[in-house]
Amino acid sequence: MAGQILGDRYKVEKQLGRKSGRWTLLATDIANETPAILKLISMDDELHPDVIRLFDREMSILKSLNHPALPQYLDYFEIDLPKEMKALVLVQSYIEGISIDKYLRKGRIFSEKEARNISKAILKILAYLHSHEPCIVHRDIKPSNILLVNPPDKKSKVCLVDLGSVKQIASRPSHTTVLSLVGDENYMAPEQLGGRAVLSSDLYSLGLTVLTLLTGLEPDSLPKKGMSVDVYGVQQCSPEFAQWLSKMIEPTIQKRFATVDEALNVLQNI
Repeated sequence: MAGQILGDRYKVEKQLGRKSGRWTLLATDIANETPAILKLISMDDELHPDVIRLFDREMSILKSLNHPALPQYLDYFEIDLPKEMKALVLVQSYIEGISIDKYLRKGRIFSEKEARNISKAILKILAYLHSHEPCIVHRDIKPSNILLVNPPDKKSKVCLVDLGSVKQIASRPSHTTVLSLVGDENYMAPEQLGGRAVLSSDLYSLGLTVLTLLTGLEPDSLPKKGMSVDVYGVQQCSPEFAQWLSKMIEPTIQKRFATVDEALNVLQNI
């Protein structure tokens, strides 16, 4: 696809990702010479209705958001494919940065100070999403969806990307339920694995993500105590931060931080 012009203005630079019938492309908007992200979905007979539903939801939510640390909606169009097929194309802003996952795969372990700074930044983004009308649950917080604009040892801008799994909730109570299994199972809260998500499900996923930053270990490789992660067995953080993380990843919803504001206030006072 590299070199192709889509929608009469987007020159494809390279493919960033691909799943069955779906592509994520880096492109240049030739109208203003700026980079953009294109998400394509092939409209074939094997396309599951849920894929279209999530695609339409992502486009709708992107249109409603305006935050410097989140992607922005830019455009939408359809293109013709071979064999009389069509594809839907969603265009969003490109955020230049390196995912935390890439740092981890290179063996980079994050300090507690760096992990705290990233935690605060993501909590502030979640505060924006959760206070939206209607509330928005991200449902897929993990290292690959967190971008650092600068190296982690500097005061880096932290961004949250990939809103393909987001879900709106009609009201704000923290225990309001969203049904469906969407996101990375490795970082999902127990209730989300059971097919439901609440606002604090994002906190659980963030907590596991932070533990991965500190240890370099995937959630299923973290030390366990019974059925739960043994946060206090992680030597890379102070007891105070361990206590905060323990409440972030509390399996029981009622024992977890109920809201982003509560989690952020406690973290800022450690």
